[in-house]
Amino acid sequence: VKVLLILDEIATGFGRSGKLFACEHAGVVPDIMCVGKALTGGYMTLGATLTTVEVARGICEGPKGTGVFMHGPTFMGNPLACAVGAASVKLLMSSPWQQRVLRIQSQLQVGLQACRGLPQVTDVRVLGAIGVVE
Repeated sequence: VKVLLILDEIATGFGRSGKLFACEHAGVVPDIMCVGKALTGGYMTLGATLTTVEVARGICEGPKGTGVFMHGPTFMGNPLACAVGAASVKLLMSSPWQQRVLRIQSQLQVGLQACRGLPQVTDVRVLGAIGVVE
């Protein structure tokens, strides 16, 4: 039985978790990945659906295949947003983003520590620039 692994990296992708994509922490590679938000550094709305070659071929070369991946997020395909996304990713990859995320992680761990003692809180977690108070 083949099952597709579909991951939503819209809120966690592009370094927010300390790795470029959060799925790297689990050592998995998805068949389909949804990305957005940080794709443009927050300057414009842009989303993308990324697939493996096998999945893309299955979609594009199916019985009614058009040779084009004809489905994706609401905010896709805008030329200006795509240019902003390309520039944003280039900027991210040329910067010391890992060190920045480590500094944010340290600040979150210190800043959220007080929440651990609250009776309403069951857990406090930090992963990269993501802080969770449950």
